Amino acid sequence: MARQKLGQHFLVNGKALERIAAAACGDRAPLAVEIGPGRGALTERLLARADRVAAIELDRALVDYLREKWRGETRLEILEANALEVDWSRFAAGAPGGVLVGNLPYYIASAIISRYVRAPGLLSQAVFLIQKEVAERITAGPGRREYGYFSVECQFFARTEYLFTVSPGSFQPPPKVDSAVIRLMPRAEPALDDTNGFLAFASACFRQKRKTLRNNLAGKYPAALYEGRPEIARRAEQLSVAELVELYRALSPGALRPAEGGA
Repeated sequence: MARQKLGQHFLVNGKALERIAAAACGDRAPLAVEIGPGRGALTERLLARADRVAAIELDRALVDYLREKWRGETRLEILEANALEVDWSRFAAGAPGGVLVGNLPYYIASAIISRYVRAPGLLSQAVFLIQKEVAERITAGPGRREYGYFSVECQFFARTEYLFTVSPGSFQPPPKVDSAVIRLMPRAEPALDDTNGFLAFASACFRQKRKTLRNNLAGKYPAALYEGRPEIARRAEQLSVAELVELYRALSPGALRPAEGGA
Protein backbone atom coordinates (compact mmCIF):
# COMPACT_ATOMS: atom_id res chain seq x y z
CA MET A 1 0.00 0.00 0.00
CA ALA A 2 1.31 3.45 -0.90
CA ARG A 3 2.16 5.59 2.09
CA GLN A 4 0.46 8.87 2.89
CA LYS A 5 2.44 12.04 2.25
CA LEU A 6 1.74 15.73 1.64
CA GLY A 7 -1.08 15.79 4.18
CA GLN A 8 -3.60 13.83 2.08
CA HIS A 9 -6.90 12.67 3.52
CA PHE A 10 -8.10 9.79 1.35
CA LEU A 11 -11.86 9.52 0.78
CA VAL A 12 -12.92 5.93 1.54
CA ASN A 13 -16.71 6.28 1.75
CA GLY A 14 -18.01 4.30 -1.21
CA LYS A 15 -21.34 6.12 -1.41
CA ALA A 16 -19.65 9.53 -1.47
CA LEU A 17 -17.15 8.36 -4.08
CA GLU A 18 -19.95 7.13 -6.33
CA ARG A 19 -21.89 10.40 -5.92
CA ILE A 20 -18.82 12.40 -6.94
CA ALA A 21 -18.21 10.25 -10.03
CA ALA A 22 -21.87 10.50 -11.02
CA ALA A 23 -21.91 14.28 -10.53
CA ALA A 24 -18.80 14.67 -12.68
CA CYS A 25 -19.49 12.18 -15.47
CA GLY A 26 -23.21 11.48 -15.46
CA ASP A 27 -23.97 8.27 -17.33
CA ARG A 28 -20.91 8.73 -19.56
CA ALA A 29 -18.20 11.30 -20.18
CA PRO A 30 -15.57 11.29 -22.93
CA LEU A 31 -12.83 12.26 -20.48
CA ALA A 32 -12.28 12.80 -16.77
CA VAL A 33 -9.18 14.65 -15.65
CA GLU A 34 -8.60 13.77 -11.99
CA ILE A 35 -6.46 15.89 -9.69
CA GLY A 36 -4.90 14.03 -6.78
CA PRO A 37 -6.08 10.44 -7.33
CA GLY A 38 -4.33 9.22 -4.18
CA ARG A 39 -4.81 5.47 -3.93
CA GLY A 40 -7.30 5.42 -6.80
CA ALA A 41 -10.65 4.98 -5.05
CA LEU A 42 -12.29 7.70 -7.15
CA THR A 43 -10.23 6.77 -10.21
CA GLU A 44 -11.85 3.33 -10.23
CA ARG A 45 -15.33 4.87 -10.32
CA LEU A 46 -14.35 7.39 -12.98
CA LEU A 47 -13.07 4.58 -15.20
CA ALA A 48 -16.54 3.03 -14.96
CA ARG A 49 -18.15 6.23 -16.24
CA ALA A 50 -15.60 7.84 -18.59
CA ASP A 51 -14.07 6.75 -21.88
CA ARG A 52 -10.66 7.99 -20.70
CA VAL A 53 -9.20 9.14 -17.38
CA ALA A 54 -6.09 11.28 -16.92
CA ALA A 55 -4.89 11.32 -13.31
CA ILE A 56 -2.43 13.94 -12.06
CA GLU A 57 -0.55 12.97 -8.89
CA LEU A 58 2.40 14.71 -7.21
CA ASP A 59 3.43 11.93 -4.80
CA ARG A 60 5.94 9.61 -6.49
CA ALA A 61 5.05 6.65 -4.25
CA LEU A 62 1.37 7.00 -5.14
CA VAL A 63 2.19 7.31 -8.85
CA ASP A 64 4.12 4.05 -8.69
CA TYR A 65 1.30 2.40 -6.76
CA LEU A 66 -1.35 3.53 -9.29
CA ARG A 67 0.69 2.46 -12.29
CA GLU A 68 1.17 -0.97 -10.81
CA LYS A 69 -2.49 -1.25 -9.82
CA TRP A 70 -3.72 -0.41 -13.33
CA ARG A 71 -0.93 -1.93 -15.37
CA GLY A 72 -2.31 -2.58 -18.84
CA GLU A 73 -5.31 -0.23 -18.50
CA THR A 74 -5.00 1.74 -21.74
CA ARG A 75 -7.83 4.13 -20.89
CA LEU A 76 -5.92 5.54 -17.91
CA GLU A 77 -2.99 7.98 -18.10
CA ILE A 78 -1.15 8.71 -14.86
CA LEU A 79 0.99 11.83 -14.83
CA GLU A 80 3.45 12.62 -12.05
CA ALA A 81 3.19 16.40 -11.77
CA ASN A 82 1.97 19.38 -9.79
CA ALA A 83 -1.60 19.97 -10.98
CA LEU A 84 -1.07 23.74 -10.94
CA GLU A 85 1.73 23.36 -13.49
CA VAL A 86 -0.18 21.15 -15.94
CA ASP A 87 -2.27 22.29 -18.90
CA TRP A 88 -5.34 20.25 -18.02
CA SER A 89 -6.97 20.89 -21.38
CA ARG A 90 -4.20 19.12 -23.28
CA PHE A 91 -5.82 15.84 -22.28
CA ALA A 92 -9.09 16.99 -23.86
CA ALA A 93 -7.86 17.33 -27.43
CA GLY A 94 -10.50 15.67 -29.57
CA ALA A 95 -12.73 15.07 -26.54
CA PRO A 96 -14.85 18.17 -25.94
CA GLY A 97 -17.08 17.81 -22.92
CA GLY A 98 -14.38 16.43 -20.66
CA VAL A 99 -14.61 17.15 -16.95
CA LEU A 100 -12.20 18.09 -14.18
CA VAL A 101 -12.65 16.30 -10.85
CA GLY A 102 -10.75 15.66 -7.67
CA ASN A 103 -10.33 15.56 -3.92
CA LEU A 104 -8.30 18.76 -3.65
CA PRO A 105 -5.68 19.22 -0.95
CA TYR A 106 -6.78 22.09 1.26
CA TYR A 107 -3.63 24.10 0.75
CA ILE A 108 -4.01 24.42 -3.05
CA ALA A 109 -7.80 24.18 -3.49
CA SER A 110 -8.41 27.91 -3.92
CA ALA A 111 -5.57 28.28 -6.42
CA ILE A 112 -6.82 25.35 -8.54
CA ILE A 113 -10.41 26.60 -8.48
CA SER A 114 -9.38 30.14 -9.41
CA ARG A 115 -7.30 28.84 -12.29
CA TYR A 116 -10.10 26.62 -13.57
CA VAL A 117 -12.88 29.22 -13.54
CA ARG A 118 -10.65 31.74 -15.31
CA ALA A 119 -9.45 29.29 -17.99
CA PRO A 120 -11.56 26.11 -18.22
CA GLY A 121 -10.45 25.38 -21.77
CA LEU A 122 -12.19 22.32 -23.19
CA LEU A 123 -13.29 20.98 -19.79
CA SER A 124 -17.02 21.60 -19.56
CA GLN A 125 -17.38 21.42 -15.78
CA ALA A 126 -15.48 20.73 -12.58
CA VAL A 127 -16.58 18.74 -9.54
CA PHE A 128 -14.36 19.13 -6.49
CA LEU A 129 -14.26 17.77 -2.97
CA ILE A 130 -12.94 20.60 -0.80
CA GLN A 131 -13.10 21.99 2.71
CA LYS A 132 -16.70 22.88 3.56
CA GLU A 133 -15.73 26.40 4.59
CA VAL A 134 -14.24 27.05 1.14
CA ALA A 135 -17.27 25.49 -0.58
CA GLU A 136 -19.56 27.84 1.33
CA ARG A 137 -17.46 30.84 0.33
CA ILE A 138 -17.59 29.87 -3.34
CA THR A 139 -21.35 29.33 -3.46
CA ALA A 140 -22.52 32.02 -1.00
CA GLY A 141 -24.90 34.73 -2.15
CA PRO A 142 -24.96 38.39 -1.09
CA GLY A 143 -25.86 38.99 2.53
CA ARG A 144 -24.24 35.76 3.69
CA ARG A 145 -21.31 35.94 6.09
CA GLU A 146 -19.25 33.74 3.74
CA TYR A 147 -19.81 35.99 0.70
CA GLY A 148 -16.66 37.85 -0.34
CA TYR A 149 -14.20 38.50 -3.12
CA PHE A 150 -13.59 34.77 -3.84
CA SER A 151 -17.36 34.23 -4.14
CA VAL A 152 -17.53 37.03 -6.70
CA GLU A 153 -14.52 35.77 -8.66
CA CYS A 154 -15.94 32.24 -8.95
CA GLN A 155 -19.51 33.34 -9.71
CA PHE A 156 -18.40 35.93 -12.26
CA PHE A 157 -16.79 33.19 -14.37
CA ALA A 158 -18.97 30.18 -13.53
CA ARG A 159 -22.25 28.96 -12.15
CA THR A 160 -21.54 27.42 -8.77
CA GLU A 161 -23.46 24.66 -6.99
CA TYR A 162 -23.04 23.18 -3.51
CA LEU A 163 -23.84 19.48 -3.98
CA PHE A 164 -23.42 17.75 -0.62
CA THR A 165 -21.47 17.62 2.63
CA VAL A 166 -18.95 14.88 3.49
CA SER A 167 -18.20 14.14 7.15
CA PRO A 168 -14.67 13.63 8.54
CA GLY A 169 -15.39 9.93 9.14
CA SER A 170 -15.56 9.38 5.39
CA PHE A 171 -11.78 9.89 5.12
CA GLN A 172 -8.65 8.05 6.13
CA PRO A 173 -7.22 9.62 8.22
CA PRO A 174 -10.20 11.80 9.23
CA PRO A 175 -9.62 15.55 8.81
CA LYS A 176 -10.57 17.96 11.60
CA VAL A 177 -13.20 19.72 9.48
CA ASP A 178 -16.20 18.87 7.33
CA SER A 179 -15.77 18.71 3.56
CA ALA A 180 -18.17 19.38 0.70
CA VAL A 181 -18.57 18.67 -3.00
CA ILE A 182 -19.19 21.55 -5.39
CA ARG A 183 -19.85 21.86 -9.11
CA LEU A 184 -18.47 24.67 -11.28
CA MET A 185 -19.96 25.28 -14.73
CA PRO A 186 -18.08 27.94 -16.74
CA ARG A 187 -20.18 30.66 -18.32
CA ALA A 188 -20.09 30.77 -22.11
CA GLU A 189 -19.06 34.43 -22.03
CA PRO A 190 -18.11 36.62 -19.05
CA ALA A 191 -20.38 39.56 -18.35
CA LEU A 192 -17.53 41.96 -19.22
CA ASP A 193 -14.61 41.92 -21.64
CA ASP A 194 -12.36 43.66 -19.12
CA THR A 195 -12.25 40.79 -16.64
CA ASN A 196 -9.00 41.86 -14.98
CA GLY A 197 -10.32 45.37 -14.47
CA PHE A 198 -13.51 44.07 -12.90
CA LEU A 199 -11.63 41.73 -10.55
CA ALA A 200 -9.38 44.59 -9.43
CA PHE A 201 -12.53 46.65 -8.81
CA ALA A 202 -14.18 43.80 -6.86
CA SER A 203 -11.04 43.38 -4.77
CA ALA A 204 -11.15 47.08 -3.91
CA CYS A 205 -14.84 46.81 -3.00
CA PHE A 206 -14.09 44.04 -0.47
CA ARG A 207 -10.83 45.56 0.76
CA GLN A 208 -12.35 46.29 4.16
CA LYS A 209 -15.44 44.12 4.23
CA ARG A 210 -17.32 45.99 6.95
CA LYS A 211 -16.93 49.39 5.31
CA THR A 212 -19.22 50.87 2.70
CA LEU A 213 -18.40 50.99 -0.97
CA ARG A 214 -17.98 54.74 -0.66
CA ASN A 215 -15.15 54.22 1.82
CA ASN A 216 -13.52 51.37 -0.06
CA LEU A 217 -13.61 53.16 -3.41
CA ALA A 218 -12.51 56.54 -2.10
CA GLY A 219 -9.34 57.59 -3.91
CA LYS A 220 -9.86 54.97 -6.61
CA TYR A 221 -12.60 56.80 -8.52
CA PRO A 222 -13.63 60.46 -8.66
CA ALA A 223 -16.49 60.90 -6.19
CA ALA A 224 -18.57 62.61 -8.86
CA LEU A 225 -18.89 59.28 -10.66
CA TYR A 226 -20.57 57.44 -7.82
CA GLU A 227 -22.24 60.04 -5.58
CA GLY A 228 -25.99 59.79 -5.98
CA ARG A 229 -25.93 56.05 -6.65
CA PRO A 230 -27.85 54.35 -3.81
CA GLU A 231 -25.62 51.25 -3.69
CA ILE A 232 -22.56 53.31 -2.81
CA ALA A 233 -23.81 53.55 0.79
CA ARG A 234 -23.99 49.76 1.07
CA ARG A 235 -21.26 47.23 1.79
CA ALA A 236 -19.89 45.08 -1.02
CA GLU A 237 -21.19 41.93 0.68
CA GLN A 238 -24.74 43.24 0.15
CA LEU A 239 -24.44 43.42 -3.65
CA SER A 240 -24.84 40.51 -6.06
CA VAL A 241 -22.26 39.84 -8.75
CA ALA A 242 -24.63 41.34 -11.32
CA GLU A 243 -24.98 44.51 -9.23
CA LEU A 244 -21.21 44.81 -8.87
CA VAL A 245 -20.84 44.39 -12.64
CA GLU A 246 -23.44 47.12 -13.21
CA LEU A 247 -21.62 49.46 -10.84
CA TYR A 248 -18.28 48.76 -12.52
CA ARG A 249 -19.81 49.55 -15.91
CA ALA A 250 -21.19 52.81 -14.53
CA LEU A 251 -17.82 53.87 -13.17
CA SER A 252 -16.05 52.68 -16.36
CA PRO A 253 -12.57 51.12 -16.49
CA GLY A 254 -11.07 54.36 -17.78
CA ALA A 255 -11.96 56.15 -14.57
CA LEU A 256 -9.78 53.95 -12.38
CA ARG A 257 -6.78 55.82 -11.05
CA PRO A 258 -4.27 55.28 -8.23
CA ALA A 259 -5.22 56.53 -4.82
CA GLU A 260 -3.38 59.63 -3.64
CA GLY A 261 -0.07 58.77 -2.04
CA GLY A 262 0.33 55.44 -3.85
CA ALA A 263 -1.43 52.65 -5.69
